[in-house]
Amino acid sequence: MKRLLVTGGAGFIGSNFVRYMLGKYPDYRITVLDALTYAGNMDNFHDIKDNPNFAFYKGNIEDPVLVDNLARNTDAIFNFAAESIAADTFLPVHFGHGIRLTTAEELFDTYAKKRGVRINDRGVEIVEPNLPLSALAFRNGMGQWKRITHITRHKYRGRIVSLRQKWGGVRVTPNHSVYNADAQLVAAETNPELLAIRKINTDRSRHRDYMKLSFSDIHAKDGLLYAPTSDGKWRGRDVWVLQQLEGEALQAFLRFLGAYAAEGSASFNVANGGYVVCIANKDLATLEQMRVEIGFFTNASGSITRREDPNVHQLVYCSRMLFEVVTRLCGKGSGEKRVPDELYTLREEYKTAFLDAYLWGDGSTHKYKTVNSRRMTTSSPRLAAGLSLLFSLMDLDYSVSFRDFADNENWSPVTNLHLTASYDVRVQKDYSETEYDGYVYDLTVEDAHNFAAGIGNIVVHNTHVDRSIDDPGSFIETDVRGVFVLLEAAKKYGHERFLHVSTDEVYGSIDEGSFFEGDPLEPNSPYSASKAGGELLVRAYHVTYGVPTIVTRGSNNFGPYHYPEKLIPLMITNAIDNLPLPVYGDGKQVRDWMYVLDHCAGIDLAFHKGTSGEIYNVGGGNERFNIDVVNAILLSLGKGRELIRYVQDRPGHDRRYSIDCAKLRALGYNPDVSFETRLEETVRWFVDNEAWWRKIKEKQDEYKRFAQRWYADRK
Repeated sequence: MKRLLVTGGAGFIGSNFVRYMLGKYPDYRITVLDALTYAGNMDNFHDIKDNPNFAFYKGNIEDPVLVDNLARNTDAIFNFAAESIAADTFLPVHFGHGIRLTTAEELFDTYAKKRGVRINDRGVEIVEPNLPLSALAFRNGMGQWKRITHITRHKYRGRIVSLRQKWGGVRVTPNHSVYNADAQLVAAETNPELLAIRKINTDRSRHRDYMKLSFSDIHAKDGLLYAPTSDGKWRGRDVWVLQQLEGEALQAFLRFLGAYAAEGSASFNVANGGYVVCIANKDLATLEQMRVEIGFFTNASGSITRREDPNVHQLVYCSRMLFEVVTRLCGKGSGEKRVPDELYTLREEYKTAFLDAYLWGDGSTHKYKTVNSRRMTTSSPRLAAGLSLLFSLMDLDYSVSFRDFADNENWSPVTNLHLTASYDVRVQKDYSETEYDGYVYDLTVEDAHNFAAGIGNIVVHNTHVDRSIDDPGSFIETDVRGVFVLLEAAKKYGHERFLHVSTDEVYGSIDEGSFFEGDPLEPNSPYSASKAGGELLVRAYHVTYGVPTIVTRGSNNFGPYHYPEKLIPLMITNAIDNLPLPVYGDGKQVRDWMYVLDHCAGIDLAFHKGTSGEIYNVGGGNERFNIDVVNAILLSLGKGRELIRYVQDRPGHDRRYSIDCAKLRALGYNPDVSFETRLEETVRWFVDNEAWWRKIKEKQDEYKRFAQRWYADRK
């Protein structure tokens, strides 16, 4: 039995290759590793998923730990390979003179409205802020603010991993890379000890000594804020709050907010239309002092009452204006509380005023030997993330713990934050998985490959950058770094073969004749250039370390399970639905077409009979103009040419590809079925398997966005 590791195996060519090999070699065991982004699709395995010799792992080939684990019990690697945080993951960002805590979803939506959304050819939505917007990144042993160049998102259905430790917690896709305590990049699903940012390099000279309140729907007059009345107006005799706070008034205001965030409540009585803000505590003297200090920034009148159960005193204000201020700055219910963003860039004495009041309200003291720690507990993830950011900005040491109440559905999970001068040596790593169906997000951060996320400022890798023409360097992650990781594993475990599946695009365009394996490479797109880079790395590992490598360069494929953005499946599926058939330029681009199972046979032949260190062209010998292929599809479906729409050509679109396959033919490669027959079979397959491609075209938002962007804009 041979044990094969196929990376990128859930795509069009890879899945057909897996199916081909399992059918031809029933004693082979095949493990597939794929990140399931873009065209990776588990539905491609619907007929082989129960085969006992088939195994699938979702993950990224750039992850050395995961690749090493899979490669350890493998005889050969086939690389077909051409990751992210959950929507509610918190991110600290720096903009202009301010710092705010936002979720990934909120950040994307905010700047999408300002700058618009671009969609790449993989269906990934991309926002380019082009503003002084920065993420918190780990650099030189501490947190530093680094510019965000891209914010991306794409649809994801699958597992989300939750990692919770004393350093903090974060929710990411299993293949998303995080940094362990040694600052090494590892997959989240390996449950490493997390790297967290505890110190932040911040320019405190720019921190403010004032705070200005501004709400679009709240009236300001003569430096005072008045709540709107039910008819949208305001009355000068009503309760007001100072619009600009500084000095003693700002200190008092922040103590009020800190106490509210810890143990306060805000409510609206539907019956009488009254707004109530309440702060409860057993410390009557401090409540009385707070009532006096609140008069420094508002004319609201408060009263102190006593509750028997529990035995506490309450400072109560019946004021819509105070209600609006505290709920907009610090949230309403206990699960929605938060640190006001304005606090992060205030001077230290003002941060201290807020924190001292918060600890007064919710800061129990715990003694361990000779060391005291202060513990805060909250059911609000946003408040927990905000406090952890505040502690780091104040250079305070802290740890985090989490508690669930699985036995009581009426209790929400809570986060404990411990301000401490001494850490418990135990890591107490908690790992869990949940099913997820929604958008996942990523950032591209300038001069850094990471950013802080979640509770405790956990350091994660920014892997999901734009991989289109606008950001060519991103291809290197998979096509070069990913190949490097695989080659390292092959070298380490002495695999008998490392077969790298490449493309004829590395040769560039040719007007006449055909390319041979020894011809120089002249790639003309970022994709083909990164593929060429991966090939050169494969060659170097063969020459330097003796890794038994083989490279195949395939021409254009077509056949079953072809992702419907590509020429042939797009034309077939659009024609079935009587939709326009977009053809680039004049349609005279020449491609050598090869049926996908012929490609699989060529790879199989090179694997079993090829010579280590060699390159083999794998083609179909079927050169056709693109427009002729489109016409043949229309003829097969009985459709008219009026469906054809000529659209603007792609930038850098090569005119003609052609490769010579004599070297592989000498080993026995001989596709014996005509292009016309295979094309007709492919058309029939798409007619008979509508459920497969309609699920992609009608339900996958990535595909819809691709179609709208790449063709609608080229009319």
